[in-house]
Amino acid sequence: MSIIIRCIRDDGLKEAPSINDSLIISESMAVARGKRFLDDPDQGAYYLTKKRNLRVPHKISGGEASDHIEPGTWITVTDSHLGLSNQKLKVTLYNISITPDAVWTPMETEQYETFN
Repeated sequence: MSIIIRCIRDDGLKEAPSINDSLIISESMAVARGKRFLDDPDQGAYYLTKKRNLRVPHKISGGEASDHIEPGTWITVTDSHLGLSNQKLKVTLYNISITPDAVWTPMETEQYETFN
């Protein structure tokens, strides 16, 4: 049995080369492989990835620090200095930095933009 994966972007006008791999034996494996292709710039990603480092105040609720954000979580960011307005970013690294004056959350994120 052979499964062939077709990766199509937007309205179907841009299609990647088909992926044909004898190790793909289920639909879920095919979807994961297609997604990996679309995500990986080395394999011809269908969107541009920008790395963004953010440093924001860590929120305190009820006197205790709020839960941290797990890597892989999507956040919505608006920042006029970065030209972002309700932009979805994927968190890749999350830390908490404590100084005598404040508690900060430095985090690394990825922004995805589709090619025109």
